[in-house]
Parts: sequence; C-alpha cells; structure tokens
Amino acid sequence: MSVVKEKICQISDKTYPLTPTTRVLGRYIGSNPYFRSMVAKRLLLILVLALPISLWATHNRAGEITVEQIGNCSELTLRVTVTTYTKNSSFAADRDSVEVFWGDGTTQWLYRTNGPTGPGGIPFGEVLANDIKKNLYVGIHVYPARATYRISMNDPNRIDNILNVNYPNSVAIPFYIETIYTFLNPQFQGCNSTPVLLQPPIDFGCVGRTFVHNPNASDPDKDSLSYHLIVPLQKQGTEVPKYQYPNQIGSGGPNTITLNPVTGELRWETPLVSGEYNIAMIIVEYRNGVALDTIIRDMQVLVNDCNNNPPVIETKEEICVIAGDTLELDVLAKDPDAGQKVLLTALGGPFIEPISPALFFAPSTAATPPVSGVFFWPTVCEHISKQTYSVVFKAVDNDSTSPLADLHTLLIKVVGPPPRDVKANPGRDTVTVTWESPYRCEDAANDFFRGFSVWRRIGSNPFAIDTCTPGLAGKGYTRVAFKQKILVNGRYTYIDTDVEAGRTYCYRIVADFAQLSSAGNPFNQVESLPSQEVCVQLSRNLPLLTTVSVESTDLSSGEMEIVWTKPRLPDLDTLLYPGPYRYRLLRSPGLGTANWTPVPGGDYTSPTFVAANDTFVRFDTPLDTRSTPFTYQIELYTGVSNELLGASAAASSIYLNIASTDQRNMLSWMEEVPWINYLYQVERRNITTGLWDSIAVTADSNYEDAGLINGDEYCYRIRAFGEYGIDNLPDTLINLSQENCGIPLDTVPPCPPGLMVSNICDTVFDGPFPDVLENSLSWMNPLSICPGVSDVAGYQIYFRAPGEDQSELVGEIFIAEDTFEIHRPATGLAGCYFILALDSLGNVSQPSNTVCVDNCPDYRLPNTFTPNGDNQNDLFKPYPYRFIEQIDLKIFNRWGGQVFETTDPDILWDGKDQAGKELSDGTYFYVCKVFERRVQGIVPAAALLEGYIQLIRP
Repeated sequence: MSVVKEKICQISDKTYPLTPTTRVLGRYIGSNPYFRSMVAKRLLLILVLALPISLWATHNRAGEITVEQIGNCSELTLRVTVTTYTKNSSFAADRDSVEVFWGDGTTQWLYRTNGPTGPGGIPFGEVLANDIKKNLYVGIHVYPARATYRISMNDPNRIDNILNVNYPNSVAIPFYIETIYTFLNPQFQGCNSTPVLLQPPIDFGCVGRTFVHNPNASDPDKDSLSYHLIVPLQKQGTEVPKYQYPNQIGSGGPNTITLNPVTGELRWETPLVSGEYNIAMIIVEYRNGVALDTIIRDMQVLVNDCNNNPPVIETKEEICVIAGDTLELDVLAKDPDAGQKVLLTALGGPFIEPISPALFFAPSTAATPPVSGVFFWPTVCEHISKQTYSVVFKAVDNDSTSPLADLHTLLIKVVGPPPRDVKANPGRDTVTVTWESPYRCEDAANDFFRGFSVWRRIGSNPFAIDTCTPGLAGKGYTRVAFKQKILVNGRYTYIDTDVEAGRTYCYRIVADFAQLSSAGNPFNQVESLPSQEVCVQLSRNLPLLTTVSVESTDLSSGEMEIVWTKPRLPDLDTLLYPGPYRYRLLRSPGLGTANWTPVPGGDYTSPTFVAANDTFVRFDTPLDTRSTPFTYQIELYTGVSNELLGASAAASSIYLNIASTDQRNMLSWMEEVPWINYLYQVERRNITTGLWDSIAVTADSNYEDAGLINGDEYCYRIRAFGEYGIDNLPDTLINLSQENCGIPLDTVPPCPPGLMVSNICDTVFDGPFPDVLENSLSWMNPLSICPGVSDVAGYQIYFRAPGEDQSELVGEIFIAEDTFEIHRPATGLAGCYFILALDSLGNVSQPSNTVCVDNCPDYRLPNTFTPNGDNQNDLFKPYPYRFIEQIDLKIFNRWGGQVFETTDPDILWDGKDQAGKELSDGTYFYVCKVFERRVQGIVPAAALLEGYIQLIRP
C-alpha cells in the first residue's frame, strides 16, 4: 500500500479517465454485489491512479460533435455523436469512453460504438492507415427545458509535435470540441438537427503543392451554413497557446490559407514545411436568417516532403436542376504522374437523402487514369430547397509514400418546376387567370407543397426564365394572391377583381413550398420557377381621371385641378348605352377615402358621345388644401332614364409631410392614384426670387434636404410625373402636391457609443488578487461613429449588479473627449454596463451595446497537510481563493467512509473525524462542489473538484 501512496503523491490532486485495462476491472467489480460497495469503488480509483502518468496521454488528432433531434419536435431528446481521430499506436492512451458535458449541468461517459468488439464487449474503434484510429461515441440525452445548450468534450492531450500548436510540446495541450445546439419552438420552427460532416477531419498534403479540403457539411433540415476559421480550443473559451495558422509556418514561397464561407472549401497555397498541423473551423447553421447552432471541427493535416503531384478532377462546379428531372453528370479524374492509379469517390448530401438518393458510378478500386465516374440523381419534389446541395468528388492517387488527393466541390440547386399553361380572360371589371392541373409537385410528401402565388404587373416583362433563379424578386411584379388551390372545371383558377378599365395586366404563377412545424406553421419557405407570362387588356368603357393637382395651397381658399378623359369606342357600346351622357364629379376628403359628396358645379351632360369633349377640366374651390388631401371620382350616367353605368377609379392629390430635425428637413409624400407615378421632382421656394427651384429628382416617396440653417423656414412642393401605359392617353401625367414648410432644429441625439469593458480577469493571473477590484470602461466618441452629428456634451454610465432587475446610474462625464472610466462595484467585478451619450441640447442617444463582465472564480486545494500542532500547515485549507460563495466538501477515507464535511470555503480541517477523533496518516479522497459568484448569480462550478489529500503526522 505504500507504493500506492507514493504514486498518489506524485500526481497531486489530478484525476484521469480509465484505460481499457481498468475498465475491464471496473466492469468486473460492477458485476459483483460485494464490490459494488463504496469501499471497492474507492479502491479501484486508487489502483487506477497508481499507473504511470505517461500512459494517460490520449493523443487526439481531430474531431467534432454532431447532434440529431429524435422523436417528434416537441420532445427534448437528442442523439449526440462525438467523433474523434486518435493516434492508433498509443495503445495505453486509447479511450473506450469519453466524458460529454451536456450543457445543462450534467455529464455522462459515452462508450465507443464502432470497430471490432474488444474485452467486455466494447468496440476497439476503426483502425485506418498512417497510425490513425477513428472513434465514435454515441449517447442519448433528455434535456430539462427548451433552450440553447453547449455540448462539449475535453480530453487531456493532443498528439506530440504539432507544428502550429505549442510546438514542440503539443502533447501537453488539451483537446476540446463543442457544439452549441438550440431547441426550437416546434409550433413555429419545427425540428432541428445539426449538419453532418461527411468528409473526415484528417487529410494529407505535400510541401509545395496546393492543399484543398471541404468538410462537406449536409444539413438534414436544409438550413443554410457558413464556415469560418478559428483558433483551436483547449477548454471552453480558451484558445490553445502558441497557435499559428498553417500559413505562418515557414518562409520562402507563397503561403496563404483561405476558407470559403459559403462552400466550406479550405485552400492552402502552399505548405512550406512538412509535419502535422491542426486547423479549426466553426460551422454556423442559419434558419430564416437567424443563427441556430455552431459546430467546431478541429482537423489535422499531415504534410509530407514528396515528389508527387495530386490528381485533377474535371467536371462542373455549379448546376441547377428542376425537381423531377434526372441529373446525370460525367466526372473525370486525371493524374499528371505516369504510372500511378487513382481512386475516384464522392460524398455529399444527395447521397443521404431519405427519398430518391443520388448514386455515383465509378471503379471501386484505384484504376489507371483517366478514371471516369457518373453522378446520377433522379431528383424528386422533396429535394426542392432554397439552399444548394454540396457534393465533393475526391480523387486519390496510390503513391507509395505520399498519396495526394484533389477535391472538387459541385453545388446543386434543385428548383420547383414552373406552373404551366397559364391563361387570362378579361371580364367587364375582372380578370380570370387559370393554369394547368395537376401540378407536378402538388403531391410532395409532408405537405411540402403549400399552393400557388399569383403575381401581377402593369405592362409586360418578357424576361427569359433562368433555371437557377426561382421566384420573381426584382422583376416588377406584385403578389396579388397566396396559397391558391381553387379548381374550376379541372383548372386552377384565380379571379382578380382589383382591376381598372383600360389597363394591360400581365400575370405569372409561382408554386410555394415550405417545411411545416408541428402546429402547421411554415418555415424554410422556397418558391418555384415562375410560369410564362400572360397579358390581357381590359375594356375602357368608363372615364379615366388623369389629373388631381393642387393649384393653390390655403387653409380655406385652396384650389384643386381635376382632369378626366371620356370612354373609348368601341369599348363603350353606344347602341346598348345610348345618350344623353352625363358625368358627375365626386369628392372625398383624405387619401383613398370613399366619403363621396358631389362637387358643386361638377355635372356635365352631352346629348351624344361624339359631342362630348374628349378631355374635361374642372377647378374645385374653395378648399383647405394645406392640411387635407382630397380624392376624386367620376360617375357616368347614360340614356334618358339617367342610368348609372359605372364610376372611374378614384384618384387623390399628393400630400406632402415634413419632419424637421438638425440642419435638415425630412420630406415624405403619399398619393393613391390609378396611374403609375414613376418620377418625383422636389421643388423648394427660392426666398430671393419667390420662384420654385428644382432641388432633386427621385423615384422614391421621400427626400432629405440637408445642410440647412437651423431656425430658418424652407417651403417645398412635389411635382409628380406618371403614366397609365394606355394607348391614346397623354404620355406624361403631371400633378402637384400642396405647399408645405419646415423649420430645421436640433432634435437628433448622438449615436450610441461603442462600449468595451475589461478587468484583471481578462489576463492569466496567478498572483494575489488586488484588494480593490475595478472594471475599466472605454468607448468610442459618437462623433467618430456618426460624423454628421452636431455635438456630444457628455455621457451617463449605467450598471446592473448580479441579481438586480434594473440598472442604476453610476457615473456622469461632462467632457465629450473623455471616453474612459473606472468603476468599482460594491461586490466583485460581475455586472452589466451600458452608456448613454448626451448633446448640448439634452438629446439622449439610444443605449450603447450592453457589456456584461464576469468574475473569475478560483478555488484550488492542496494535496498535503501536517496536523501535528507546530502551527505550520496544521489545517487543511484552500489556496487563496476568490469569488466563491460556499462549497459542499466531503472527505472520505480509503475505504469510502466519510470522515469530514463542510460548506465553509475556508474548510479549516484539523485532521479529525466528525466525532473529533484524530485520524491516522494516510491518503484521503475528497469531492467538492463549488458555488461561484457569477454575473448570473450564485451558480455551481462547471465541474466537481475531486482529488486526494495526504495527511502526514511527522
């Protein structure tokens, strides 16, 4: 037993995972009722720790964690797979299980699941070439609540001599990987699983040769992905020391490394020094533009000195296919080095699709180049996706010393087929649009097909349909109907009632697809290719308004000009509707309102259609044109019985609003008219000449007039230019808004400052903590962020302590250039800050970014004490600690019997048991749960403290 004590003293308080040998012993003990006692388990730990430390190096090369949500979307159950690649020859360091931190305060040891079965029924893993072993550890975990969780695995050692990680002692650097996973609301967002990374994280390169790698991520939910290089981690939030990106190793030639954020292709041009390198990337998963999950892949590249050249793959880089069509693509692999053979393979999302997966036909063993392959994918409607599918073709030569590979990424977009045979039939005041039934994808699984959207524009846009561009964005169409599935006489049908006489309407149909949440709410929505365009012109059997313009602006005596044109022959059937013909002008106050009253003197009668004027002009006065817009309409009556035939579409005047602010007037205007206003001229009255100057031309309905003098008045009006797009009408319709004036004044607050907070916890700190704790705040002057802001007069600093709901004002600064402040919280360092900026007129900015800083708790225990009454190391107590609220410490003897417990962080154990009896020399085991003061309150530490204490009585 003395030997065991010696080994325990050597390894201090560290704990190590079990090797396969001790796992077998553990399973034997676990199967024996007697040995399942606490005594036997403690004895097992002592025996395990007696093994030499050198045997514990786990020699990790690469890995990642992937997550699959199982069951239905409302369940909180995940299947997690930890994939690691290790050094096969480090047998003593082989891990048949790893500890996974679930992110909810619990951990679990997951057993390896791949490879041939070893002693005790646990697989050995999959042995690969080049001293590599692949290990899969799979576990299922049920979470307590719908939230975001950090799932992680940390192992003590990497392999030795990684050139860009703490070289030459990379074996001492822990290996850490994590995946951040979010449970979604099943009613609105559906299920969520992380991407699967199909390309292994171990790859090979040659000095002086371009290296290419692609993780080949495939997301089962068809979420979008982005890729970014990061520094590998040694624990949560801590980067590995002395890390250099691979292109920082070596000199004397081109050496760059890039990662395509869209395709995930990693390109290193070119390695200069042979050896082993580690590269880490973070893969971010997005749904509807919102980031959901992240995966860290820590991969390894083995670079050799070699005279070999990689193969070259020839095929397309991008292709679009209409769902239901079969994609058949030739792939060719060549090799510039004579005498070598090449193995051509393919991986990617299409191969793992649950419905109609892709196939790749190529020789199953290395063959003499050129090597031909065929990618074959009979696509179906369930493959339609907004995101592209990625297929990575890999060609590897059979060089005996340094086999090299070429990777070629093919991006495939599967689009919905266009609806077919669209027809449009005009009615008196409607258009009936129909199209072919059945639609090719209307029976897609899981209610993926949602219906049709009807899109309309005035006038034609006969663009050529691009197979890679679904939908109608930017083509000038407006969606007038959604989720249409109405069948009439065997054809899909939509009746458009919002139409106006004389106009030419053009229609296209688009099919809509979406995944559905458990409550039937759509997400990941995608459109099909648009149909061909169909156009139709409605008859013009009613008058059309062409002018509604403000002639003069006044609160009581303002005047409006109204102009209209008569119906067109033969659209108006004069035999069916004989004269006399009567027009009646109606007015309604406001924009687009229908509170109609006849305009005084607005009745006009002509005995025959020919005798009626082609254009009628009417001036409506007196009106309040300053504060109110007006809307007009023309009614047409026919025959001696004065029968109402119909009314024109309504048209309003343009109404101009002005919002004044610092040195500028913000103009915006509105109108509701049946024609299209395609251009607006902004006019400002010249205070010297009294004339109207054109100061801007815009197609928008707003304009900012800047560089003005605060306190001066500026007056404006808008001149609109429009058209109907109908034959035999004026090419340009010109209408004026009312006049309106504004006086600029400073109401603009400063921009929010950009806040940063730092403290002593940001650095590696091993010495004693200072007595006075302080946070250093610094921020950017808003004038450097928004140069147009007139001034900044000072700042207000707010702080929210842990456990508080409200922030309190803790500082005020009255000098704009003073952008640094020290704050000393009442307790600790933790809390959240934001800053407001103020200008000289009292305008207050929006809050800056909120920065929360945390305490950096530290609690460490020694492994030896000597309670012999000499006042030297008589008590077992922690090293100087910080930010610890309390502990839950239990100490056991070697047989598992508890001898001491306390919640006092100072401990002050005198070596006596709970009855006050002095304990004998020996080794004792402790378990300590530590409660830390954090920014979120009092929380347990991420991991238990466990270790051994040597009690010595000299």
